[in-house]
Amino acid sequence: MKKIVAMGLAAAMVLSCVPAYAAEETTTEGTGEYTNNVNDPNYEWPDYSGQTLRIMWWGSDTRHQITQQVLDLYTEKTGLQFEAEYMDGGSYWTSFQAKMAANDLPDVFQMGNNWATYYDTIQPLNEYIDSGVIDTTDIPDTLLQVTENFANGDITGISNGTNARCFAYNPAIFDEVGLDYPTENWTWDDFAADARAITKATGNPAITTLEYNSIVYSVVTQWKEGYNFYTMDGSDFGFNGDTEPIAYILDLLNTLQQEGVIADFGIQNEIGTNVEADWIASGDAAMMMLSSNQFQALSNVAAENGITLNLTTLPRVKADGPSGMCVRSSQEMCISANSDKKDIAANFLNFWVNSIEANEILNCERGVSINTKVLDDLKANTDLTNDETSKVYQLIADISAMPDAANTSPAEPAANEEISDVLKKTYIQGLADGKYASAQECADAFWAEAQEIWAKFQTEAETQAE
Repeated sequence: MKKIVAMGLAAAMVLSCVPAYAAEETTTEGTGEYTNNVNDPNYEWPDYSGQTLRIMWWGSDTRHQITQQVLDLYTEKTGLQFEAEYMDGGSYWTSFQAKMAANDLPDVFQMGNNWATYYDTIQPLNEYIDSGVIDTTDIPDTLLQVTENFANGDITGISNGTNARCFAYNPAIFDEVGLDYPTENWTWDDFAADARAITKATGNPAITTLEYNSIVYSVVTQWKEGYNFYTMDGSDFGFNGDTEPIAYILDLLNTLQQEGVIADFGIQNEIGTNVEADWIASGDAAMMMLSSNQFQALSNVAAENGITLNLTTLPRVKADGPSGMCVRSSQEMCISANSDKKDIAANFLNFWVNSIEANEILNCERGVSINTKVLDDLKANTDLTNDETSKVYQLIADISAMPDAANTSPAEPAANEEISDVLKKTYIQGLADGKYASAQECADAFWAEAQEIWAKFQTEAETQAE
């Protein structure tokens, strides 16, 4: 695949700050005729007997179980066997990078919004969409485009759904401590006051899981109208080098952690990316940060302990200020550029995104379905749309309606992975370890290194393009 200049990839990063659920009433242009309609009762399933497709994903135990059920269903219909590999989010990327180095990636793999970093491993889906092998009749253009590289029009994968970063909380603990529930206008000051009160009353950290990098990026967006950590097209930083918002949130989070209100990194690392292991599910914590598509799996474990959880947006710097919220693509399923079974993989992705039967199993666990007929079916099915899934649907609808959501960048340029890595491991961890005299010193040091990383990636990209 031709390499794309990293800064030229920038336009690809406008991932999904579209009002996604205005899209439910949108229809795609064209004839409306299905070309590979797996929901047609007379559909002729291909015979892939004797063939094996390798597939790789990350996620919770719930995700592993339901994904395997869908694979078994496809095997039943087509004879295709699957060689499946799955792991938690942390282990996934280590394994992915090792397989990439060995030129041994599976035929189909799950990819995040960081796909620009791994762009050369991905087979564009355009030819399969144009031919109708992957039927997009019931996928609005705005939601198909959440995985598009706008620099050249490549569709990099099929989105597993839309989601948003948010907070889960235990209303029973808020009731016990005498606190009002969080609202979409709650502030970081409210967050800190509530968390301190909960820790004082319970003796436990109020929060055990946070996505620190996402919080930093969101607070930059909340700080001042027009700010984003990255510009909307991902071509540059979008906050004029103003490190004050970074220092503000680093100071707040570090102070709360030193007070024991936020769990220390030892506890957080033990929990890792498995949301079902978070203390909130056992009633020992009151809040955690997660992606909305993880809420169902978390709620299932909490329910086993008699706990009902609610969802809310991220706190804001000011109650009447920008929300910093955005509806984005969840993960996507991609086909390996080196796969020798691309046609089979494309047929499987068509089934994955369009089959009502398959999606009644998946039930939006990876994100709210981008297929409008699938979503309508799930919402109408009272066995599948329970209180927890309804909370996710409502959260996504609420965020989509926020006036500033369309102006909040979810961009993850190729340099972002390294920038985010040093932010957490060098600076957030370093501040907690006392390596910086102040949060402002830490923020300034981070900003200096972030610029160096950005310049390095730009130089490498320009060299590759020559």
